[in-house]
Amino acid sequence: MTKRILTAILGLAVAALAGPPLICERIEIATAQSLPWRNVNGWDGSDKSYDVSKLTPDVMALLTQAMPLTVRMETLRRAAIYAARHENLAEQLSARLLARIADATAAGKQDPLAWFDAGYYAEALRQVTFIYRHDMLSPAERTEWKLRGDKLGLDGRPWVEKAIALGGRGMEPAIAKINGYRDADLKHRKQVAAK
Repeated sequence: MTKRILTAILGLAVAALAGPPLICERIEIATAQSLPWRNVNGWDGSDKSYDVSKLTPDVMALLTQAMPLTVRMETLRRAAIYAARHENLAEQLSARLLARIADATAAGKQDPLAWFDAGYYAEALRQVTFIYRHDMLSPAERTEWKLRGDKLGLDGRPWVEKAIALGGRGMEPAIAKINGYRDADLKHRKQVAAK
């Protein structure tokens, strides 16, 4: 085996073990303003003292046109993790993000960031649901969580693709992570069904 092939195989193995990328891969944002978060090892640094009733207005206030794409992605990742724990929050934030697209369209504007935010958030919800579907929490913790991602039935991939088509810059790595996760999940489901 050549060194390049071995490196590629090891890279795929590490990616497979890392979990859903939109959730498990934290994005370093240094001191940029985002949702409250604790610096911990692992993917879930949610702050238990955060008042989640403020999640939707907080996220909408943070997602300004000036916010860098990496900070948006980390903010939406955190939002999905918080929303997955509380009934109605996922729907509430999804509705607000979709309303922003409708508002822009009604005003005759095409806002790539609005499409990106709605799509990325929907896909982050889908991926956080995957984590809990595969028993990564104790039974007591699973009972406590209200899983919303798959139940919403939203497909964010076409929205992120539309954002890119509208000229959204730097969004290609996000769609690559979405597609990579979906391909791996589909392959896993086919393997389980074949057994």
